[in-house]
Amino acid sequence: MLDKKDRQMKLVIVNLESLVPENHLLKKINEYIDFIFIYEKVEPYYSKKGRPSINPVFMIKMLIIGYLYGIKSERRLEEEINLNIAYRWFCGFDLCDKIPDHSLFSQNRRRRFTDNSVFKEIFNHIVKECVQLGLVTGDNVVSDDSFIPANVASNSLEKIVVQVEQRTVHYLDALDNELKALPGYKEPIGVTNEKTILKSKTDQDCGYCNQKNKEGIGYLTEMTIDTDNGIILGVDCYPANQRESSIFLKHIDRIKSEIGMNISKIALDAGYDVGAIHRGLELLDIKGYVSCIDFKHDILKRNIKYNAETDCFNCSSGKSLEFVKLIYKKTSQNHYRLYRLSKHDREFCKSCEFREQCSFSYGEKRINASSFFPSFYQNRERYGTQEYNYMKRLRSIWAEGTFAVFKREHGISCAKKRGLHRVHEECLFSALALNLKRIVKALEKSRNSHFKNLSFAISIVYYGLS
Repeated sequence: MLDKKDRQMKLVIVNLESLVPENHLLKKINEYIDFIFIYEKVEPYYSKKGRPSINPVFMIKMLIIGYLYGIKSERRLEEEINLNIAYRWFCGFDLCDKIPDHSLFSQNRRRRFTDNSVFKEIFNHIVKECVQLGLVTGDNVVSDDSFIPANVASNSLEKIVVQVEQRTVHYLDALDNELKALPGYKEPIGVTNEKTILKSKTDQDCGYCNQKNKEGIGYLTEMTIDTDNGIILGVDCYPANQRESSIFLKHIDRIKSEIGMNISKIALDAGYDVGAIHRGLELLDIKGYVSCIDFKHDILKRNIKYNAETDCFNCSSGKSLEFVKLIYKKTSQNHYRLYRLSKHDREFCKSCEFREQCSFSYGEKRINASSFFPSFYQNRERYGTQEYNYMKRLRSIWAEGTFAVFKREHGISCAKKRGLHRVHEECLFSALALNLKRIVKALEKSRNSHFKNLSFAISIVYYGLS
């Protein structure tokens, strides 16, 4: 029989929480994370006078949903939250509540959150909670950077000639102070050169990168991940024309100071194989496992050995080349360590049978090495060890895997916004979304393990009594 029911209006009392499945991701996040701390973080940005604003926790949760589910457009995000009951419930809206207009986000960025400092504080707070819960230990950490294409059209690119000051890279203040205390140090003198660079008319902050696996105009994002549960400890963003090694030590130092945690070991790829990075990690009390670059003119490839205890090189005849002073080269704007034979040994060198195998410069036997060569050498000594291979395996799993998920599922395959602060905001929220998923996974695994152990203990007691 054909059923023709008349739809009559009904008065129904609905509890939105009951409509959301127990195993829904948002319900798990709401169970484990209390977002009430956001009120304290954003309070300085709101006036105590005037009409009430849109609830800031609701706004942050809306953004989190967008990055959790890869909703790239904030206009589309408004529509999805309006239609999806689980999204409504997580954000704190009732069925009859009107979802804030998508312009809420752009207006807040323009008037209130002019930089991303508040978003960084929210991100750090979640990481600190992970430390307190034991999900983050800092025992084994990996770090890497990835290229993010800018949101610009190809016809907006133009070549411009700029005056670029070539100067020494300042990796860390402690490194600079240590270098200044060594004999032979000279204050670097910046050299200004004309250089043709590629810039975008629509996004002045992005830079052009031309590396083996990174080519194009955009940004680089640096991320550090704890390998216990894959929690991202910190995210930084910078123009793609900068080197990853130049920002890395400040990135790690910021994580240690803001999160308040110690890092024991860290694994990095060959892009960080710089003497300053190795020494900087030692000053930060971190043991580094960095992939080694195969330098063409590596002095260690010859029949010359380095003695780390005495900081000197031993040639084929057993003579020692001791550290004398630093040498400053204007062309590279860098300092190098000069190792040289004593005056007595230089006479012996003229009749040495291994003379042709050695390196000569300025008519004498000398070696120019990295200004932080002792630390550089220590990393070479760790190369190929069992611990080194273990750390490199962790890096390939967590660094490469995290960036893959980061781009595939959380919408960072290409920047949606323009400007360094806005792209950094995207990276922070994408990392926060990924952290929330991994926090839920880790805590669920821990709880299930606890229940299994508890049920096993109860069964032993039961059968023991029976």
